[in-house]
Amino acid sequence: AGPSGPPPRRRSGAAGRHGCRDDGRGRRGGGGRARALLLALASPTGVGAQATYPSEFRFSWCIGERCFDHSISAAHFQLRINKYYSEGARPPLREAFFVATLPPPYQKELLYGCPGLSVLAHLLLAEARLYTHGPGEADELAKRAYAMLSLPEIAGPHLEGIKHAWPLAPALERYEQTALKLQSSEDNPQYLDIVLPHCREDLSWLGDRSNLEMLPDRTRIFIYEKCGEAARVPNLTSWRGQPVEVVHMVLEDAVDPQTGLAARRDECTAYLAHVVQTYSTGFADVTLFVHGDPSAHTPFGLLNILLRGLALGTLRDLEFVHLGAPRMVHTANPCQAGLFEAAMGRPQSAPLSTYCCSQFAVSRERITSRPVEDYARMLQLVDGSIPDLCDRVGPAFERYRGARLSHCYFFEFMWHAVFGELEELPLRADDARLPVALRLKDNEESMPSTWKSYLSPFVGGQLAFERQGHEVWLAQLLGAQPVESRQQVNYGDDQLPEFNS
Repeated sequence: AGPSGPPPRRRSGAAGRHGCRDDGRGRRGGGGRARALLLALASPTGVGAQATYPSEFRFSWCIGERCFDHSISAAHFQLRINKYYSEGARPPLREAFFVATLPPPYQKELLYGCPGLSVLAHLLLAEARLYTHGPGEADELAKRAYAMLSLPEIAGPHLEGIKHAWPLAPALERYEQTALKLQSSEDNPQYLDIVLPHCREDLSWLGDRSNLEMLPDRTRIFIYEKCGEAARVPNLTSWRGQPVEVVHMVLEDAVDPQTGLAARRDECTAYLAHVVQTYSTGFADVTLFVHGDPSAHTPFGLLNILLRGLALGTLRDLEFVHLGAPRMVHTANPCQAGLFEAAMGRPQSAPLSTYCCSQFAVSRERITSRPVEDYARMLQLVDGSIPDLCDRVGPAFERYRGARLSHCYFFEFMWHAVFGELEELPLRADDARLPVALRLKDNEESMPSTWKSYLSPFVGGQLAFERQGHEVWLAQLLGAQPVESRQQVNYGDDQLPEFNS
């Protein structure tokens, strides 16, 4: 599947265009390649032609019995990528992956139909790959963009349009600056601690490289046993063969004063107990807090992006990132506000907004920016020392033996605030503080799901553009046969009698 796979089976109506007719025809950083490329692309003024482009492309193809039918708006992509480079707004990463992993015939169709879209998609991905892959992967994507710009079919008005109507210069400059910034991270991985509450979950995923692609060197895993059964953990090594230290801790929940029974407190006591116990001995560069079955709420692809960056040492500016997939609905009620003030030592100033399910990564600096006494106070709120004062009401209402305490449940809405974020945590895609590789949009109505489609292995990192190779990609692109069923549809055509006949 994708550019390195077998040619797809095309269905009728395989490629469609909405809009107007097209009337025209190493190492990180590259050593100033961006400036050199702009000089090389300088063309004489007074080009006597005008190029206009379709605004929307629709593609349909099948691989075996699985068929895909997707569309992309060139106009919307252009607006978004301009705002990304000028304002730090949401990057169109999902769309860029879609463009770069289309079957070769459609890549060629899209390149000739709207070259700026194809070029900028590859440059955006090149920047993202600097954080998660070796420099050769990012350089391969940049080389593909340069190769497109050098094609004779893209000369003249098309090239002028890319240079002046698309953010070509900012994209090249951003790629080069990011590459230079990350050069010092090579061979300097970040320390990682993984905090994992365990209650009978199967932990074989820790050693399954088809799910968890790599662990950084100098990784420790703290397993907090909550159900009296020791976890079976495979022998683990880092991506470079270094042993991974696994520490087992028994954590018994206190008795709920209201029921006289031990209460199921899920992750909250494990997370806070770890912070309190480790505060004096020292944290790793980054601590990853996850469940015993993390993929239930966090795609492995997203987790792998984080782990790849830590293994390469490229996430040194990362302070906090939530890894939940679903977004929580805002809540506001006296119980939540009261617990927030008791935990934080200040009133809640806005509704809490965050992702679901309490899985996130935090830097050492963020954890230690709050005194250990604060975490000890929070631990008392969830370990049974204080009676549970609130009832949970809603679709997930739990009232049974071992019911989860509402105090622990409410922490799910405010872990980000515990570790230094404001009440409203930005969407990852909108958070300009995050590396671009972590800024994938959570949901998109008209695009394929990032994690549940043919895109997943490309985004998560198993399949690599570098592995495919530049020459193979270029040969597939230039040698692709025309799309037989290409059809251009102009807006308003559906009102014509012959269109409806």
